Amino acid sequence: MIPGCWSRVLRAVVFAAVCVLLAALGHVMMSGAVLSWWAPGVGFAVTGAAGWCLAGRERGVPAVTAVALAAQAGLHLAFTLEPAATATTGTMGGMEHMGPAVAVGGSSSSGMATAHGLAALLCGLWLAYGERAGFRVLRAVAGWLTAPLRWPGGRPVPPPPPRAGVRGRSERAPRPFLLVDALTSRGPPARTAVR
Repeated sequence: MIPGCWSRVLRAVVFAAVCVLLAALGHVMMSGAVLSWWAPGVGFAVTGAAGWCLAGRERGVPAVTAVALAAQAGLHLAFTLEPAATATTGTMGGMEHMGPAVAVGGSSSSGMATAHGLAALLCGLWLAYGERAGFRVLRAVAGWLTAPLRWPGGRPVPPPPPRAGVRGRSERAPRPFLLVDALTSRGPPARTAVR
């Protein structure tokens, strides 16, 4: 199904909002760094533009999940390289429970990348199945609204038959007599099976 412009914008906004909020919240909680006000806004604009470009048609679960993973990786990199990100004073914003190596050394990059990856995977699945359900609802509503406009007493037009594909050279043509070598025996068995 090819969505209209309003549906495309809505899908892009929801995708960008979920990705940016998830990335910003995870980044602040894992690193303890304060993001400047413009970083999530720029991330939202870039992610929304990419989402709008990709929202031209209905996408499958692997595509939506892969784009969510890529968006999370890009947002993680952008938030990490942001020059105004400053660490909070004292500990790393709730990281003291992860041990002294993380709280003192500040080496939470692998943990943050893992958290971003897991969250992006779950979020991508959530967005993909939500998109599928949304398109299913749109199809049902469109069928319900166009039902009174159909010709009364007319038969519904069947969908066009699938095009016959040309077989490649590697595929063998089916045999014309499939059951030539089949053996059939009717009646009881020749001897008793159980004694």
